[in-house]
Amino acid sequence: MQLKNVTLELSAKPFRDDSDAELRRVARKLFTQWKPLTDRAERISVLLWIADGSEILEYTGNPEAPLEWNYWYGVANPDPNPPAGLSERAWKNTHLRPVKFRPDAAPRTYGWLKRLIAVLRETGAGIGGKPVRVGATFDNGPEFAVSAFKYRKHPEIAQAHTLYPHSFVVCTAALHADPQPYAGFPEGIPEGTPLGAFLGRQLRCFAHDLGYDYIWLSNGMGFGAETWGITGSLFDKKEFRPEKAPEAAAAMLRFWEEFTRNAGDIPVETRGSNFSAGLEMATDGCPLGEIYRRYRIAPPVNSPWAALNFNTGVELAAWMSHVAEAPGGEFPFRFYIHDPWFRNSPWLDRYGREPWDIYLPLSIGRLGASGKIETPSSVALLSADDSEGAMPDQVPQEVIPHLLDALDHGPDRLAPLLWVYPFDEYDRTVAGAGEGARPAPVFAEEWYLGAAIQNGLPLNTVVSTGNFRKLAAERPELFAGCVLAVPLSGVTPENLAALRQAAAAGAECLFYGAAAHALPELREWLGIALAEPVAGEVTVRLAMEQDRCETGTPAASLPVVEQFNAGGLAAVLKPEAGAVELASAVRDGARRLLASVRTLENGSRLGFVRALTPCDPEVKPGRHLDLLPPSEAFPAERLMRLALAEFGWKLRFTGFEADTLLPRINLSRHDNAFRWSVFAPDTTAEMRLNTPFGAPVPDEMETRLCGGDALWHPGKCMHRACRCFVRQRQDAVIGCKTMWAEYAGVKGRMQYAGFRDAEVRFFPPEGCEATLEVVNPPPEDRWNLLSEALLPVEWENTPHGRCAVVRNVNGTLRFAW
Repeated sequence: MQLKNVTLELSAKPFRDDSDAELRRVARKLFTQWKPLTDRAERISVLLWIADGSEILEYTGNPEAPLEWNYWYGVANPDPNPPAGLSERAWKNTHLRPVKFRPDAAPRTYGWLKRLIAVLRETGAGIGGKPVRVGATFDNGPEFAVSAFKYRKHPEIAQAHTLYPHSFVVCTAALHADPQPYAGFPEGIPEGTPLGAFLGRQLRCFAHDLGYDYIWLSNGMGFGAETWGITGSLFDKKEFRPEKAPEAAAAMLRFWEEFTRNAGDIPVETRGSNFSAGLEMATDGCPLGEIYRRYRIAPPVNSPWAALNFNTGVELAAWMSHVAEAPGGEFPFRFYIHDPWFRNSPWLDRYGREPWDIYLPLSIGRLGASGKIETPSSVALLSADDSEGAMPDQVPQEVIPHLLDALDHGPDRLAPLLWVYPFDEYDRTVAGAGEGARPAPVFAEEWYLGAAIQNGLPLNTVVSTGNFRKLAAERPELFAGCVLAVPLSGVTPENLAALRQAAAAGAECLFYGAAAHALPELREWLGIALAEPVAGEVTVRLAMEQDRCETGTPAASLPVVEQFNAGGLAAVLKPEAGAVELASAVRDGARRLLASVRTLENGSRLGFVRALTPCDPEVKPGRHLDLLPPSEAFPAERLMRLALAEFGWKLRFTGFEADTLLPRINLSRHDNAFRWSVFAPDTTAEMRLNTPFGAPVPDEMETRLCGGDALWHPGKCMHRACRCFVRQRQDAVIGCKTMWAEYAGVKGRMQYAGFRDAEVRFFPPEGCEATLEVVNPPPEDRWNLLSEALLPVEWENTPHGRCAVVRNVNGTLRFAW
């Protein structure tokens, strides 16, 4: 796969002195190390983490002025009021007391930075043979470098309490008067100058004088006031204040207007928050739609939080939500290999050299307006150097092959599950709705979907509702056999009409949310009605198989905390509508629906799952959502995955105990194969799978069949293609081996052994149907590649591609093409 861009992120730590020779030494190493990856790109970018953006705020135009940079371990601007009574051991925490990474480290000059940028551009072009651009960074927090501007001169702009009181700059702040001359404000800063105007004008001068090409806004800058948590202008964990949405949205738009007008035409790239678009809208009133439409910015990258808290669900849901309607039609991927500020190198320690956070995100695809799957066009590496300033060769040597493998085998057609994401509808529901703003259902749906992915829902393809409506009108057959994951509150009359068109063509729908926030026509279609809402502690009753535990069981009840779940439980089955209950909740004799399925006349199915998150009813201070573990509250986040069995996709897990962390799964398509990407945080967990085609048998694995299901025991990271599916009553072990071509005219050969009166389906590579041969050799002929035991090929056209079918198979099958 050819990339538009590769971004190499770099701090100032690798430069041991300020000489030109040292600048060139580090630059040569940087571009040489990553050349096997940058060879795939049209352009190379270097994103410089020199300080924290205060170098832009402080810039006066004097090249000899001192320049603070990231010569610390830990939070460079720690809490000025740390907890009392800490032990000496506690003070080793560099969040409380930063330490210089090198005793002689001291400020540099802006002149040194200008020379660095020139050397990077020249050296990169010489080694890489293509254009090099250099980016500046602005971070709103206290971590990366000492900032007199943010915390001493102008503390009025640090209004968010993310790490400690008044620790993060907010984009909507205004500056007090300051007589000091700055590059963009030679007469000083007038009272009340918007931060966006000041930052933009400073950036324009800074970039022009030093040679920067673009700016990166970090850690949610521009997308809210409290971007590291679920609280914000509209939500305090106790109640939503939708009436504040117009004011919050207008303030953020003023920042973008002032910033972009003063910065000129410099391109803007963004980190975004750690949360999904809907959560940014619901908690902070972020007008993402307007920001995307008005301003030339790149959409946020995937969050690095998966390496920090292993929450792949939030990472993947957030990224898909941000790129569903990506401005410019392209979107970037970022991978966290080193940390130049805190003493960790995620590839080597947090990931333990396991590439799950490469393969899962890079199995994500976006369905565009053309009906084709679009994948990331840009790759960024945070960062090329570690907190010591070292650039170990081991990391690019190990990471690059995984990146290239993931990119070369990225999705090229619709996956079995597709998220129909209501970006515009959520935007209008919150930021654009004025007094009619409804953030509560958006919050409940967004959090639930991320939690469902975290609990094994294999959802990794997204389409915006606008593109979905267009494609459903023009090519509804495109969605045949696909399970559409759809949030209830985002279904407008126009979207409902498109969903009906797709269902009539063979699509299936799995709706999630609170039924009270759905259109009456949609509830009618699902076969559900509304009753008096129920909240508080409820008992869950399941009519479908759930995950297993070797010791103990998950809790059978959970609290329904209304502010986190868009109110109480109100859905009930509508009599004689044909829907079947899959799960329900009971309290004081009142029974409410948690999951159901209804089959349409054409055989397509409609599912409903109540978006319900098991939260602690005792709301604690802080910005995080306090969740209860499965041993204390029924894990309702698993209901979407469990309900998939009704659509033919069975995914059940077995853990040692109720709180065992379960595998996270992505299922994508490439070259007519199904590609499974799995992260198993606990490698003792077992997976039990089945599909509409039978039990999957991945390449180069032995798969145990038990009761017709495939049993897998994945390692920490599993990334496997799968072309073979088997239906077989007898338990057995089916082994898959990639065979050698051996003879002219043969492109590939796969062998499967262990069948017992089996029905086998094989999805060959695209364009190989005409040359496919199937051999069922006798045991004594197993390794004879020219065996005469050829079988006739029966072809089956499925919604997921063409496959060869072989029935009544015993022993070994060999497919060659």
